[in-house]
Amino acid sequence: LRSELLNIEEGLPTTIKMRPPKKPLTSREITVTLGLKKLFVPAFVLLGVVVIALIIWQILPQKRTVLIPTDKPSLAVMYFENNTGDENLNHYRKAISDLLITDLSQSQHLRVLSGSKLYNILKELNLLEEKSYSSNDLEKVAARGGVKHILLGSYTKAGNTFRINLNLQDASTAELVASERVEGIGKESIFSMVDDLTHKIKTNFKLSQEQITTDIDKNVEQITTSSPEALKYYIEASEHFDKSNFMQAIQSYEKAIVIDPEFATAYRSMAMAYSNMGFFSEKRKYVQKAFEYSDRISDRERYRNEAEFYSLSERTSDKAIEAFFKLLELYPDDSGGRNNLGMLYIELERWDKAQEQLELAIQKYKDDAVQPYMNLTDTYMAKGLYEKAKETLEYYINEFSDSSFIRLYLSRVYTMQRDYENAKNEINRSISLNPDFPFGYLRRGIIFQCESDWTNAEKDYNRLLNSKLPSARLAGNMGLVNLNINRGNFEKAKSQAKQGIELAGKLKEADWETWSRFSLSYVHFRTGDLEKALDEIEKALNIAVETENLVTQRMASTFKGIFYVHNDLIDEAKKTAGQLDTLIQEGSNTKAIRLSHLLKGVIENKRGNSSSAIELISKAIALLPYEYHFSNTHTLFLENLADAYYRSGDLKKTIETYEKLTLLAESRIQRGDIYVKSFYMLGKINEEQGNTAKAIEHYEKFLDLWKDADPGIAEVEDARERLAGLKSENP
Repeated sequence: LRSELLNIEEGLPTTIKMRPPKKPLTSREITVTLGLKKLFVPAFVLLGVVVIALIIWQILPQKRTVLIPTDKPSLAVMYFENNTGDENLNHYRKAISDLLITDLSQSQHLRVLSGSKLYNILKELNLLEEKSYSSNDLEKVAARGGVKHILLGSYTKAGNTFRINLNLQDASTAELVASERVEGIGKESIFSMVDDLTHKIKTNFKLSQEQITTDIDKNVEQITTSSPEALKYYIEASEHFDKSNFMQAIQSYEKAIVIDPEFATAYRSMAMAYSNMGFFSEKRKYVQKAFEYSDRISDRERYRNEAEFYSLSERTSDKAIEAFFKLLELYPDDSGGRNNLGMLYIELERWDKAQEQLELAIQKYKDDAVQPYMNLTDTYMAKGLYEKAKETLEYYINEFSDSSFIRLYLSRVYTMQRDYENAKNEINRSISLNPDFPFGYLRRGIIFQCESDWTNAEKDYNRLLNSKLPSARLAGNMGLVNLNINRGNFEKAKSQAKQGIELAGKLKEADWETWSRFSLSYVHFRTGDLEKALDEIEKALNIAVETENLVTQRMASTFKGIFYVHNDLIDEAKKTAGQLDTLIQEGSNTKAIRLSHLLKGVIENKRGNSSSAIELISKAIALLPYEYHFSNTHTLFLENLADAYYRSGDLKKTIETYEKLTLLAESRIQRGDIYVKSFYMLGKINEEQGNTAKAIEHYEKFLDLWKDADPGIAEVEDARERLAGLKSENP
């Protein structure tokens, strides 16, 4: 019967079938007080910031059994029971479990519940501090982990002799499958005992001798550490990490590395901890250290390490993809690897490939891991499939459980659809489910800003400035920069951007400093100080070169070229365009060519070749994704296209383009002044065409948005005069 069912399953469609929602997922009765936004950093580097931040606080209560179809034996290795009577040896409860998980996870013939997944399940069931487990507890763990077997163990010590006992049992019946015991002399023997137990477990699962012999099975001390003391600190660090105490975790990882400088897994874990705090420069440093000692980890972890290392630069993303495929070839059930491959395809804007991997991750594993659903939603939004994105998120809630991160992503989708009421409802639900997650307030601030409710947006961004998380403080600062640009308060925006540069410098965070310098250069550009704009963008470009961030280098070069054009330095702009073409060729994102089309279009427009400019910029816009939360350059492209149409005398197309600008949602947050000025231009063009009513409407909208703008802005003064004239002529 099972065989027949598997055959039937193989013939089923691979696309996700969404269940209709059981009940409405939003409530209009929720009181809105705050807001959130994506990190409004430039789109080129924004990728990863929010995604990484979301992965940090992954508190995912499950309410349903996870069914992962596989023919492989599956098991969860529970924390061991300390029967030594010595509390100083309590760390071995988790240490032996982790070592066994690491050792067994090398196998191509077993599926082992990961340590992080086990921790989340035990936390949900309030079993983290339990020293023993009831049969009912074990059944729940197995159900939530989607495994069929449970491994229970204990350890004792007599003199210098360690003894480990374990029982392998059927999770559903509690029937004992096997019982094993190993002994060793001294703490150092723990590693060889784990290797011995791994072999015995494989035998008890009735793997053939050939399977056991040919299986991937390095000694556990070769893929972790040979030092019991280093292991102790590593376990201490992992406990801090699981509780999101990342600074404490890093301190313990550092102690482990001092004892064992080649402890690759500790380096990789440190990279994750720094990443989760928004310290991306430190993350890169430790990803590279982990890569240096790739011979000290399992093959599974080695390919993950290689993929992560090569993903640091778009120049080597093809090698990252190759590493992912090697991982999935050896371990086709590695859902995390498939999800991360999908994420990399998103960064490269290979939407169909990303969709394929992420849909497969969800359909094949039927797991409650939230990341594939969020990443798949990004892919759908980038392709303009907003309803499908919502269905995917609602499917998660119906099939698994409510989730603050799923609600956050629902708020994103509603924001892109300009349904701000439902967007606020969803983000408020997200915040209520996870009030300690600072980026929930960031998103709510973005929604308020999209509504031009700048008072509440400012409250939310200011809230982030008091966060314990450095990346949240930096994001809050950048939110205020963008908000002030949107309001026409350019002097405040300059001051805020300088604060961001200073804070990033103190934290030695090159990426954040780059983003803040981008903002400052843009403000200088918009206020007519082109020399300072060029100076700041040059500094940002130099940092991007030092950190080998190809994506940031391309964007910095694009702005640098545009600044040259506005400074009437056409030859310098052309030279920069050539350098930009080289950077694009060095990368793997073929759609990045749109930046070259844009810059060359701006150059042609300045030279009076409007038709060439329109052709080039239109070609660039055709390569843009639909609005999704990593897309925030739409305003720049549309503004330059509208200007080219205006110079060509095609006022109809000019109006159409500016109207598209006014309909943007989150994509206009970073350069909100362009959005506001669109109403001024619409007023001016309608006035030229004799459409007085529309001209008045747009001038009034423009002046209302910038009623508190800095004094002396030419467009504001001109709009006031024009509006007064129109009203006097048409009382």
